[in-house]
Amino acid sequence: MTALPWIDIVGYWIGIFITFCCLSFLYKDNPFYKLIEHLFIGVSVGYLIVLQYGENIEPKVVDAIFGGGVDGAWLALRVVALVLVVMMFAKVLQPRWAWLGRYPLAFVVAFYAGLQVNAVAQAELGEQIKFSAGSIDAPKVDLNHAEPEALTALPGSSPAIATKWIAERAQRPFASLDDAITRASLSPLERGDLAAARGSLVGLDAKAAVAPGHHDGFGIVSNLLLLAGLLASLVYFYFSVAHRGPIGGISRFGVWTLMIGFGASFGLTVQGRISLAIGRAYDVLGRTLAPEDAARVHGPLVSLVSIGLITGGILIWERRTRDRGEGPGADGES
Repeated sequence: MTALPWIDIVGYWIGIFITFCCLSFLYKDNPFYKLIEHLFIGVSVGYLIVLQYGENIEPKVVDAIFGGGVDGAWLALRVVALVLVVMMFAKVLQPRWAWLGRYPLAFVVAFYAGLQVNAVAQAELGEQIKFSAGSIDAPKVDLNHAEPEALTALPGSSPAIATKWIAERAQRPFASLDDAITRASLSPLERGDLAAARGSLVGLDAKAAVAPGHHDGFGIVSNLLLLAGLLASLVYFYFSVAHRGPIGGISRFGVWTLMIGFGASFGLTVQGRISLAIGRAYDVLGRTLAPEDAARVHGPLVSLVSIGLITGGILIWERRTRDRGEGPGADGES
C-alpha cells in the first residue's frame, strides 16, 4: 500500500484545526471562528463563480457570441443575457448605478417563479395527494409476479435478491414466504437479512405475499392517517372560512399533524448532524485511515495542539478586548 503523501498529511492537520475552530463558536463568537467562516464563504463564492462561468456563461454566452454558429434570434437572446449579467454587477462598479441591478433581478425572479410554481405545485402537492389517495388499499407485493423495483423495495431485499427471486420463480413459483427466503440461490447472508426483516406489522410479512389480493392492514391505516393529515393541514391554511365548529376541529388536527411532521423532521436533522459529528470525530482520531497512515498523521496529538492554540488565542483576544474596554475614555472620561 502506498504511504500517505505529506501534502495529504498537512491537509489532515489543517482539517483538524479548522474543525476545532468551528467548534470554538460553542464558547462564543471569536476571531478563529470568524476566520473559518470568512474562509468558507470566500471559497464557496469563488467556486460558484468559476463553476457558473465554466458551465453557463462561457459555453452559452461568450462562445455563442464570439464563436459563431448561432442564428440571429439566438444570438440576440445571448447578447441580452450578457447585458443582464453585466447589469447585476453595476452596483460593484459604481454605487450610484445600483438601480440597474433591479432589472435583471426582477427578470430572474419572475422567470423562475413562473417556471417553478406549476412544477412545485404538481410535485409537492398534486403528486402527494395522488400518492396518498391512490395507495390507500396498500396491496402486498406479489413475489411471483412483481417487477424488480417492487421486489428490491421490500424489507431486507436488494437488487441481487430481486434478480435471484425472478430467476427462481421462473423455474418454480413460490409456495410461501418461507419458501421464498430459503431458496438455494440465496446466500446465507441474504437469507439472514431476509429473516431479520420478517415482521407482521411493518416487516417482510406485512409487505409481501405469494399471491395477489392480499393487503397490508397497517399500511391501510397509515395511508388513511396520511391522507387525513394532509387534508386537515390544507384546511388549516384555508382562511376564507372561520375556524369554528367542525372546521375548527379539522384545523386543530391539521396543526397536530404539522407539529408531528416538524418534530420528526427536526429529530431526523439532529440525528443526521450527530452522525456527521461522529464521522468527523472518527476522521480526527484517524479511525478512517490505515494504521500506518494514522500513526503518521497523529490525529489526537494534532487535536490537542489545535485546542491549545485556539484556547490560548481566545484568552489573549479576550484580554486585549477587555484592556481596550477598560482603557482611558472607555467611560466617557478623557
